[in-house]
Amino acid sequence: MLKWIIIGLVLFLLYKWIRRRPRYDRIFAPDHVIELRRGLAGAKTAALARAGEKPAADPFADGSAFLTSADIAIFYTVAKAPAGGFEHHVSMSYRGGFFARAAAGYLAAVIRRLLDLTTSQCVLAASTSGVYHLIFSLSAEEHARFAAQPVANPSHDAVPALCAQAMAERDALVARMGKLEVDLDKAERSSRED
Repeated sequence: MLKWIIIGLVLFLLYKWIRRRPRYDRIFAPDHVIELRRGLAGAKTAALARAGEKPAADPFADGSAFLTSADIAIFYTVAKAPAGGFEHHVSMSYRGGFFARAAAGYLAAVIRRLLDLTTSQCVLAASTSGVYHLIFSLSAEEHARFAAQPVANPSHDAVPALCAQAMAERDALVARMGKLEVDLDKAERSSRED
């Protein structure tokens, strides 16, 4: 009897572990891409309104961040670049915890397509906290043109082609992926001081 209890406990723990693993199948669905496009359009507008300022205390209420139905959190900020111009930063994380590099690379490629950026304009980086960052710098003139340009709005029929292009471009983004060192204690202290 004890043997069956142990086997049952092991199977239960295995089931719970499998259920906690992220399910990425939803991010590849055309409906998710359309949802991502809507959220990205709002987040871009909110981030551009605060360009060069500190990020909002509550980016979700501000509109510069959103959560998709696939539990992907997206946060868009625009900062002034040290050499002039602006640095756009789109952060992606999985609300449930671990976020696979391949899934982040695919989403970064989709976002790059929706924002109509070339591969050379942006870089994908992974932070030590497990968040992925799509970063691109624009001169003041490029920034003005980019701000006036709406986020691409593909039809439902065109989304599968966009997804296929993003999947093909994912490996190049992941291969060039950089690393960001994030000191969470320092970030928390500076947010408390403000």
